[in-house]
Amino acid sequence: MSYYPIDTHATVREFEAAGIETKQAEAIVNAMAWSRNDLVTKEDLAEFATKEDLAGFATKEDLAGFATKEDLEVLKDSLNAKMERFATREDLKVLRAEMAAMKSDLEKQISSAVNKMLVCMISMSALIVGMMKYL
Repeated sequence: MSYYPIDTHATVREFEAAGIETKQAEAIVNAMAWSRNDLVTKEDLAEFATKEDLAGFATKEDLAGFATKEDLEVLKDSLNAKMERFATREDLKVLRAEMAAMKSDLEKQISSAVNKMLVCMISMSALIVGMMKYL
């Protein structure tokens, strides 16, 4: 902080001229000099932000269009309600196991159908060969 000295002698003389006793005038001037040490100066305030510095910051009006805590809670509840429609990891594990079982069953059915078709084709071939002998 800066200190601006006062002319204590001249100030005491002014108080004496106004009718204040010398001891009282000196005490008042000493108190004035002491209290001036606590005054804030322009240099003290130089590090603080000015109106121009704060002009670029958002105001309440600027923030009025943004979501509030209540808006976010409503959105969270809405999302949670929609998420109930989706499968969980556990649901997916169960589904994968079911699909693996179905795949195995389908492979068995396909293999059985292929075997039946081969038997039919062999039987048909034998029948055709047999018919060719008689023709």
